[in-house]
Order: sequence, then C-alpha cells, then structure tokens
Amino acid sequence: MDLRKIFESVSLELTAKFQKSVQIKHNGGKGDNREEAFVDFLCDYLPNKYGTGRGEVISSNNDVSGELDIVIYDKDHCPLFLKSPSHSLYPIESVFGAISMKSHLGSEELKDAYQNIVSLKRIASKENFSHSPNPGIQVGLDPVTPVTAIFAYAANRSLSAIAKQVKQLDSELDDINLRPDFVVVLGLGIVGPFGKLRNNFNQYTLPDTADELANERKTGRHTLLRFYMQFLDELNSITQKPLDLHSYFDMPSRVGKYKVRKHDRLMVTKKEENAETSVKRLTKKFIEQVVAESKPVSLEQHFINHLGSLPVGAETLYDLNSIVYEYNPLKKSALKVVWSEHGPTGDPQSFQPLPMEIDGKHYAVDFSALSEFDFEDNPDFTVDELMSR
Repeated sequence: MDLRKIFESVSLELTAKFQKSVQIKHNGGKGDNREEAFVDFLCDYLPNKYGTGRGEVISSNNDVSGELDIVIYDKDHCPLFLKSPSHSLYPIESVFGAISMKSHLGSEELKDAYQNIVSLKRIASKENFSHSPNPGIQVGLDPVTPVTAIFAYAANRSLSAIAKQVKQLDSELDDINLRPDFVVVLGLGIVGPFGKLRNNFNQYTLPDTADELANERKTGRHTLLRFYMQFLDELNSITQKPLDLHSYFDMPSRVGKYKVRKHDRLMVTKKEENAETSVKRLTKKFIEQVVAESKPVSLEQHFINHLGSLPVGAETLYDLNSIVYEYNPLKKSALKVVWSEHGPTGDPQSFQPLPMEIDGKHYAVDFSALSEFDFEDNPDFTVDELMSR
C-alpha cells in the first residue's frame, strides 16, 4: 500500500470540490463550500478526539480571537458557549489549533490570514501549569501554543514569492511566536520549518533564522500528505490545561476600552429606613476617573496606607514590590479603631479600599469616596442570585 498515492487521490478530490465551489458566485457560499471540503478531510483523517468547527475563541480574560475558518478543539471535553454550524464560541483551554482557509493565496489574502492567526495566538495563556498523568505524579508543562496554518487551494505566484512575503510579515510581528506554523498551497508546497516545533512538555521552539522559519518546501503532489503528517504530529504533542469553567463566569467585563473585574457585584442599601438592598455596578465614567487619578504604589506601601503597618507574615505571603493603583482622592489616613456605644469599629474617616482589577492591574478604590452617582443598577444579578453563589 502506498500512502502517498492515497493522499494524492484525496488531494485531487479536494481540488475538484474547490473547482466546483468556484462556480458558486456568492462569496459566503463559496467560502462555506471551500471550508466544508477541507473539514470533511479533517473529520476523516484526524483522530476522533479532535473536533472541527468554525467561529471565535475566547479566554477567561474576555479576550476574543478573530473569526477562524477552522477551529480544532477537544471534542470530548470542550463546552461550546455558542454553537451553530456557521459560528461557535470555544474556550481557549480546549483549542488545539486553527486553520485559515483561502481559495487563492494572493498578497492581501495572506496578510488577512496572518492577522486571524495572530488574533488566536495572542489570547493563548502565557502561564505554565502542572499535569498529573498518573496518581502521585505531577509534571510541569509550558503553556499551550495552538497549532496553526494557512491553507490555500491555489496561488497565482511562486512559492518563493510567498516565502518572501512570509518573512516580511514575520518581521512586522511584535512577537515572532505569534506567526502561523505553516503556510500551505495545495499541489504546490509548504512554507515553514522542517522540524518539530513542540515537545511533550508543550515547549514551543521556533528556528533561529528567518530563512529556517520560511523554508520553501516544494512538496508538489505530496503537499497534503506532508502537511497532514506534520500538523497532526504537532497536535499530538499538546497536553491541554484543565478547563476551569468558573473562571469564565468570573471573567472581566468590557467597560468602554477597559476590561474590569470586581466592579459589578456591589450590594448597596440606601440610608432610608426600610430601604431595599440592590445590586449595583460602578459606572463607565467613574471607572475612567479611577484610571486617570489613581497613583501607583508598592503593595508594601499600600498595606501601610491601608492598615498602618504590614500584616504578620506579609514578607513570605506576598510580593511586596508588586504595584497597586490607589484611588484615594480625599487622601484619607490608614485604618484606625474607634469606640462607639456598640464597641470597637472602623473609623469612617480612614482609607477603606475596594479591590478592583482593570486591564489586569490591581486597584484599591476608597469606597467612602464614592457618591450615589458613581453607581448604576446591574441588571445581570438580583441580590438572591448574587448570594446564591
């Protein structure tokens, strides 16, 4: 049995389906047929644990990729937050890779496909994690870098011209690791590294030179087989980080141009007698004010500004050099204990910070500096719903 002959036949079938799709004038229909033919190939030849679909990928930090023609995900464990044949939403932890499909790989088409791949790889987690392959064993792993490719049915230029543009697009990236792993033109060849990019610990290592990254591999009739073997080898090297669905429930919200957390689950009761408690969130205007007027201090200084001294054991529990942005417009002093008729209580004139997160940075907002105009109703929660967690 000659595996090359089998894949040559599959390649001819793909080309025939593509030529048929060319007759469909509507761009959306043409694209759908183009992708369906390749998805059928992937479904037939990828192991059963891999699912394929189309749509966007989201992270628990509320970062979203561009529209991806083909997403390869963990079919056994991936929850689809939104599911339809034409568009689904996939959590990044369940994504193994993605492919951007093109009919003809012109200059603008390659540039557009690059941007889509970059949008996916940019939202991938950068944090290491541990994996337990067997009871009692913990293995440290690098973050997952999704396997990516640009796949075209044809090109009206040479592989050398494509490789030249790949080098140019690579040079414009702020992080070379965001590049697509492979650029493939059916029946013509592959632009990309020869060797394996991932090891069994998820470590992702690119070649050192631009020429090695954009090797011109004139694989001709064997392009589909060579791409399939290399792509699958990379997919099989990945160990996924366990998916924490609760992190998606607690993801930051988009407020204007900011991503904000811990600002929208505030239970507020007015001072009037028998006033009901309601769930509020901070307004966009107030959040913009906090960002503009907060002052950066070290965590050590923040403890002093808030509590008057460092908590016991803080040196070993915290990174005291990390930065906290304090919003304390009234310049209130550190916490003091005062005595009322009911016993000891906090001094309302002291700095009482509400912890918040804006664009991944830690903020401490003096709660007593807020007015009723800095709040608005939060329709996403009732008091009972908030307390039920």
